[in-house]
Amino acid sequence: MDLGGFRTLALATLACVWLLFAAGPAAADSCAPGARCHASGAKSETYAQVATQPQRWNCSDTGWSIAAERVFLRIGLAPGHGPEPVRFTTRLTRFEHIRLTAIATDGAMASRDLTEADMIPGTGDWVMSADLPRVPGRLAAVAVTIDEARHPRILSDSALTSHEQARGHPVQYELAVAAMCGMLFMALLFNAVFYRVLRARFLIWHAISAACMVVLTAVTSGLVHRFMPLSLGAASFLSAVSFGGGIATGMLFAADLIEPDRLDRVHRQALRWGGVWIAWWTVIYLLASGPLRPYAATVYYVSFAPVLALFVSFMVAARRRRSRAINFVIAAWAPFMLTGAMRIASIVGLTDAPLDLTMEQHVTLTWEVVVVNLGIADRLLFLRRERDRARARAQVFEARSERDPLTGLLNRRSIEERFDRLYRLGYRAMAVIDLDHFKAINDTYGHAVGDAALRATAEALSQDPDIVAVRMGGEEFLLLLDGKDLARRAERCRRAIPARIAANVPELSRPVTASMGFVEQPSETMRADFARLYGTCDRLLYEAKAAGRNRTMSEKLTLFASGRGTHPKAA
Repeated sequence: MDLGGFRTLALATLACVWLLFAAGPAAADSCAPGARCHASGAKSETYAQVATQPQRWNCSDTGWSIAAERVFLRIGLAPGHGPEPVRFTTRLTRFEHIRLTAIATDGAMASRDLTEADMIPGTGDWVMSADLPRVPGRLAAVAVTIDEARHPRILSDSALTSHEQARGHPVQYELAVAAMCGMLFMALLFNAVFYRVLRARFLIWHAISAACMVVLTAVTSGLVHRFMPLSLGAASFLSAVSFGGGIATGMLFAADLIEPDRLDRVHRQALRWGGVWIAWWTVIYLLASGPLRPYAATVYYVSFAPVLALFVSFMVAARRRRSRAINFVIAAWAPFMLTGAMRIASIVGLTDAPLDLTMEQHVTLTWEVVVVNLGIADRLLFLRRERDRARARAQVFEARSERDPLTGLLNRRSIEERFDRLYRLGYRAMAVIDLDHFKAINDTYGHAVGDAALRATAEALSQDPDIVAVRMGGEEFLLLLDGKDLARRAERCRRAIPARIAANVPELSRPVTASMGFVEQPSETMRADFARLYGTCDRLLYEAKAAGRNRTMSEKLTLFASGRGTHPKAA
């Protein structure tokens, strides 16, 4: 054979060898050992068909896409890889169908078909796993065919693991997450306690938000599967609803927390409508199918970009108006907002693969709830101080409305309102006192001296703790008496007036006397009647004045008295 024929035979032999390996079942071995490669295809295509087309495979850790109805993944094992893996593990997400194909080093294959019900949720992370099919010999690679995937991290987070690795993070991680859930739950209880102290609406919104964060952390950490295993559908639903619900109610909380004069109406309304926006896109994310399915996760995350922009604008607006509460909101929300921005950036392709920030999310959520609770406590203290000030002002105004501003005694309106209660307490004697010739004091010495005389009279009538003294108007005063020796004590008050005025008002050159009408109604069976007692006292007062002033006329009313009662008695 000449040299040309030998060259032709050699080339033909090499071509046959290449065709043999390319067309055989192990054709996908064109991927480097230990590489993780992915490809897209139609539902009508099989892994064996796609494996023969190396140009369709992407063996870099970029370009993860679920746009096709069916995606393929090949995870190779490097030589000397250690213990042989027994499970396929990836991010917990919804899908229609998965086929696992184990490929041995000798080309033997075994396959297993999986539905969502066949996947085992992790108890230490937001992962799911399934046992690999068994093949004779040593495992070389695992091919994964996934239909209708709903999140690209089902590809980027895929791995071959041992049983222990499939659980996710170690026990210490679970304990840390449990502690964070406990802190979130305590925040929920604090809101309930705060609401009993001050029934503010923002406490309701934050309690709902904290409850959503407890659910979100327990579900996405996998901790919930320790106690009540959930299906993939239930876990995905709770994750999306609790996340969206927590953000939506957080916006409503912020709209009501900021002081009324520290945030404009536009931002306050935008925050309230932002909750509706989030709820709408959460529903779209959960129900998207058909052509919308590959883009559901991306659109859902991108829908939070306007929310982040609104948060920043709202914080700036409230800060400019010197809101005190916004300082706590900024400190609480800034880490969570940064984490959210990073997740949005990764899902739209600004990173090689969607970022796994699950633990960061747990930490920032816990931080948010704890710091916001401090802000709520500060706001409650502020509101309580304002409420106490308002009550104090109201009490002052009420006291002013019940008291005579000149003498400090109760006025006529207040004693009429309190008379029935005082009567039941035993105040069944009444005296009406009038200063004699008081007009002459004002005309001669001036109103300032007259006012001083009225104040001195009030002091003289206020010495007995069992006597309620009232200024009825002008120079007329009223006494309600309880206890024993009522007539004698009332008379002592009347006689104390001239001495007190003489001591307090030296400008007066003559004594100022007083006349009094006194009536006692000792029977407990008689009905309390302010008008009747006052009318009787007033009549007796004028009788005392007619008799020469500076004296007392008194009566004792009885159940069987008729007409005017007993005859008046002069004192």
